[in-house]
Amino acid sequence: MSKTSNAAPDAEPQWMPWVIKYERGPCFGQCPVYEFYLLEDNSGLIEVKQNLLEPGWYHADLDQEAVHDILMDIEPRSWWKEDISGLPEIADLPSMSIIYKHKDGLRRFAVKGRISDPVSRVFQKVEHLVRESRWSITTMRPLVPDLPEPTDVIVQLKDGVDVQVWMKKYSTFGIKLKKRVAPHQQYFVVTKHPEMGSSNDFFQYLKLDDEVVDAQWDEELSPR
Repeated sequence: MSKTSNAAPDAEPQWMPWVIKYERGPCFGQCPVYEFYLLEDNSGLIEVKQNLLEPGWYHADLDQEAVHDILMDIEPRSWWKEDISGLPEIADLPSMSIIYKHKDGLRRFAVKGRISDPVSRVFQKVEHLVRESRWSITTMRPLVPDLPEPTDVIVQLKDGVDVQVWMKKYSTFGIKLKKRVAPHQQYFVVTKHPEMGSSNDFFQYLKLDDEVVDAQWDEELSPR
């Protein structure tokens, strides 16, 4: 990885449309922490927070073969449906999330503590792309307003679990029941308060809950 300083730091920002946002959070060690954006022109934009380059914004031309490979991997809807709830927990796995502005609608996936092989392979490819690119300080920024965090989740509870009692565990997220998907079935749409806790944390707690069979974002394929 290399860095060049060829942009005036005080210049007006250039707002750039993007296709993919990949966010990597901290761990207990010296993990790189950043937000990476694949822009619509297939170049890269990154906000470094720690342990990669000096904190700040950088731009780079990307290996287009590697970009194509990543896009092909995440094209199938099945990739976004990976069930990680039954996988073993990995100590000190950083939180990671990806948002894809797919032509059919918005797709999201987040991991915390558990990760499947297909998801891990894609995330490793993104991280390799970030490491190998030649980054230059830039005035480019991702086009704002950014996407709001999702709040609605479809959950399938185990038979015999009372949804009202179950929701009390998540009162710190301001959880509310929006609707029962079908009569006499354990499928519900629940929502969190947008200002109470992280959407990623909320979703991961649901995925790891012993009383939850499955959980998925209700707006996974909502229009852009």
